Amino acid sequence: MSYRPTYSAPRYAPRPAQQIRTMAEPPLSRLMIAGLMVFIMLSLVVLLAGRVPFTPQPAPVTGNTYRSYVTEARTLLNSYGYTMEGKVHIPIDRAMDLIVERGLPVRE
Repeated sequence: MSYRPTYSAPRYAPRPAQQIRTMAEPPLSRLMIAGLMVFIMLSLVVLLAGRVPFTPQPAPVTGNTYRSYVTEARTLLNSYGYTMEGKVHIPIDRAMDLIVERGLPVRE
């Protein structure tokens, strides 16, 4: 009893080296056609990108806005109070009146 395989089909002669192709490398013509198709599709997408109707929706504003900063600054400029350093602040209109009455400090 032999453990060697026996072949019932006839053995084929090997092909010449020119005709042997592996499955990993497709023919050059197929690669060129595929590249051309990709180029055409990308060109169409780029050309039609500006012509597609698109209506942008405004994004909702969250957080602080211009008005909140302005109202905070105006209330600070138009009120009496203390700063974080412990100094006193007065309304800007009153400060301008005091400068007109007393004048600016002058060095000798």
